Amino acid sequence: MLSAVQQKNLGTTGPWLAIGLALAMMVTRVGHFGEAGGPPDASWAIFFLAGLWLQDARAFPLFFALGWVADLMAFSLGTPTNCYSMAYLFLIPAYGSLWAAGQWLAAFSSLEESTHEGSMGSHSGAKGVLMLAVSVVGSAVVCFAWANLGMWWFADSAMTYSFGEYLNAVSVYLAGYVLTMAMYVTVAVGLALAWVHRRLGAPTAH
Repeated sequence: MLSAVQQKNLGTTGPWLAIGLALAMMVTRVGHFGEAGGPPDASWAIFFLAGLWLQDARAFPLFFALGWVADLMAFSLGTPTNCYSMAYLFLIPAYGSLWAAGQWLAAFSSLEESTHEGSMGSHSGAKGVLMLAVSVVGSAVVCFAWANLGMWWFADSAMTYSFGEYLNAVSVYLAGYVLTMAMYVTVAVGLALAWVHRRLGAPTAH
C-alpha cells in the first residue's frame, strides 16, 4: 500500500496515469465477454485504481463513457448484445462503488498516516495491506451485486429465473471476478511502489 507521500508523488503524474489506465481498459475490455485469446477484463481494477490515485470524481463519467465505447466496439466485432439493455445502467452504481472504495482507501491512508506520523512501522504497513484487501473484496462484491441485480431485472436472458435461481446461477462467477480484480490491483500497486521508490530514491542509511 502506498503511503500518503507516495500517493502524492504518484499523483503528480495524473494525466499520464489516467491515460495509462484508459489504455489498459481499452486493451482488456473489448474481449471481456469471454472471447478467447485476450487478457481478462481489467475494468473493475481500473475503476478502483482511478478512484484511489486520481481522486477526482469528475473523471468517473469519462471512464464510464470509455467503457461504453469499448463495449460498442466489442458488439461491432460480434459479441452478443444480450446484456445491452436497461440493465447496463446498473453499471453506473456498480462501477461507482469501485471508484468510491478507491477514494475511501486513499482518504483512510492519508488520515492514518497523519494520525500516526512518525510511528509508521511494520504494523501500519500490515494494516494498509489489510485495508487494501478489504476494499478490493468489499467493493468487488458490491459491484457484482449491482451489475447482476440489473441483469435479473431487465435482461431477457434472466427473466425466466426466480431471484434465488438467478443468484445461485451467477454466484459461481463471483470468485473469478474478485481474483481478477485483485490480481490487477496487486500488480498495479507493486509497479507503482517500484516507480515511486525509484523516483524518490532509496532512503540513505545513517
